Amino acid sequence: MELEDVALYVSVIMALFLFSFAYVEGIRIANSPGKVYGGTFIFTVTAAFIFSRLSYLFI
Repeated sequence: MELEDVALYVSVIMALFLFSFAYVEGIRIANSPGKVYGGTFIFTVTAAFIFSRLSYLFI
């Protein structure tokens, strides 16, 4: 297994994890009353898009 294959698998797994984490975080933010901290949601969505772009580059 080459290093490029490992990078592809890691980036796909990270993108899936971060998208699912952002989804759960978005549901948690939507259900909470009052003022919320959205920094975690913004960071996870941005990182998920970055890792999905990396996985596209490694194909």
